[in-house]
Amino acid sequence: MRFKFLKKNNNMATINNGVIGRASGKVGAVIASSWKSINYLKGLPKKRTKGMSEEQLIQQDRFLKISKFLMPITPILQVGFGLSKTEKMTPTNVALQLNIAQAVSGTYPNFSLDYSKIEISTGSYLNGGGMEAAVDNGILSIYWDTILNSLYKTKADDQVIILVYSPEKDEFMTAPTPPTRAAGTIDIQIPAHLLGGKGHVWIFFTDRKAEKVSKSTYLGQFDLA
Repeated sequence: MRFKFLKKNNNMATINNGVIGRASGKVGAVIASSWKSINYLKGLPKKRTKGMSEEQLIQQDRFLKISKFLMPITPILQVGFGLSKTEKMTPTNVALQLNIAQAVSGTYPNFSLDYSKIEISTGSYLNGGGMEAAVDNGILSIYWDTILNSLYKTKADDQVIILVYSPEKDEFMTAPTPPTRAAGTIDIQIPAHLLGGKGHVWIFFTDRKAEKVSKSTYLGQFDLA
């Protein structure tokens, strides 16, 4: 993921063709920026003169809890929620909005994540039917149906996206190369430093062009042994 930074020049901005042209940087109390060829001018945020309300603190804590989990897997979310993006929301923001509402549990200030309710993709494409996962001797094995469906126009070369998360290490793992629907199974070697902990596993399906995406399925929590 690449980040685009505004270049500062003595606190001055570059504004071409007036306010409707290209703009970036800071002019006095105004910030100029551009996203998807849309130019924006907005005032600098006012300094907070009083503390946040309890409701604001609660919302902030809920947001931080889920965003910390989702941000490292932005490339996966761009595929999984790519069909749900809007002119005003990126795929990652769509994923944040969905998961903050359903996957953050508990009460402030002790929020936690309900991993079984986290979704890393959404869509109506057909998934892998009866899907299972198992861990044995340091190998995570995942299985899915290979039967093609003419109604949903599934293909043998559909990609299978797999995500594994270790809470103890706060680390994600995916298959080095996504397997295909036709493969029906994949064995993933678990890195030595993750052995002995727990692993949460998700799976979803997409066609080669990511123009069709299935809703993700949570396969469960496993002992990585």
